[in-house]
Amino acid sequence: MSADLEPRAATTVDRAVEQQLLHLRDLLGQVAPRDPHTRRLGPRRWRLELLAELCAPDTFRHTVTWLSSTLITSPGAKRDYADDIRHWAVFLQHEEGITQFALEDVTPYAVRAYRQREEERSSAPRTIKRRMDSLSSLFNFTNWVNPDLRLFNPVTKFDKPKVDPNDHTTATPVLEVPEFQAVVEAAATPREALVPVLIYTLAGRVSECCTAGLHNLQEEGGQRKLDLRRKGGKGRVFILPPRLCELIDVAKAGRTSGPLLLDDNDRPPHRHAIDYLLNRLGRQASVLPGRDLTPHVLRASKLTHMHDEGVPLEEIRQFADHAHVQTTLRYIRQRDDEALKAKHAAAAVKVYDHLVDRFVTS
Repeated sequence: MSADLEPRAATTVDRAVEQQLLHLRDLLGQVAPRDPHTRRLGPRRWRLELLAELCAPDTFRHTVTWLSSTLITSPGAKRDYADDIRHWAVFLQHEEGITQFALEDVTPYAVRAYRQREEERSSAPRTIKRRMDSLSSLFNFTNWVNPDLRLFNPVTKFDKPKVDPNDHTTATPVLEVPEFQAVVEAAATPREALVPVLIYTLAGRVSECCTAGLHNLQEEGGQRKLDLRRKGGKGRVFILPPRLCELIDVAKAGRTSGPLLLDDNDRPPHRHAIDYLLNRLGRQASVLPGRDLTPHVLRASKLTHMHDEGVPLEEIRQFADHAHVQTTLRYIRQRDDEALKAKHAAAAVKVYDHLVDRFVTS
């Protein structure tokens, strides 16, 4: 390379890196970090900037490479992984006295101390295991990309809490059909109603619905279709029911471009705004007392209602775009387990029914 081309090449490389970072920053989005002591939420900030502050330079570079890779497919998963690593960095900073999160500083003792602290806080075993899996994934990916580093992965299967795959006590709750109808009834405007109706109809994820634009709506052969970008970047075309199309037309109020969903102040909603809206509608409809109504509740409800209607398991899996049928079964087993337990509990009554007559008045 000639001397006069070197600065130009370096500038080109710097611009490419900058563009990649900006793309990842926008993909990861913003979050309101919680103070580890007061537990209060702070102002919203870019996730990538928080990681840059918390991580040592080399570890930040490894983390960016990991988050940018196709190992983590969907934007939602990338955000979750970024939050997990940020969680680890804050723990090491405040509990272990490590100023900046560096992979080489994470020891098995720190991992065990983290698990013990979270267990003392009564954190869900699934949450603890997920965060350990995220840290382990970062180590494994970094070792694969940079084999000369020979980093020691401090997370072993013996450090992770045991998770009962049949424990549904912390599973996503499901709305019954009348409860979902009450949520839609609680909506005050067409735009508010469109949010739960669209997510439920498509068994969609919040990120998919937030990124859908009016340009994704197509008309072909007298049918309206929605080209939706699903988890993992998979493109899927849905033929929309006419009644949903009518609601979309009212909600878009003559617009021909821009996001599919807008709030009543003409602002494109982000995932937190959708959560806030659904929580409010859930409270107004008096559903899920003590629990939040989330987009995932609507997704789980739709898939469960399909099962209740006798839709074959493989068809439900295909509609949900689950890669593995085991993922679909997590929704259905909860329903089947409840029905099975109710059936056998009711059958026990015949054993003692006549014996409790003297204690129970009809």
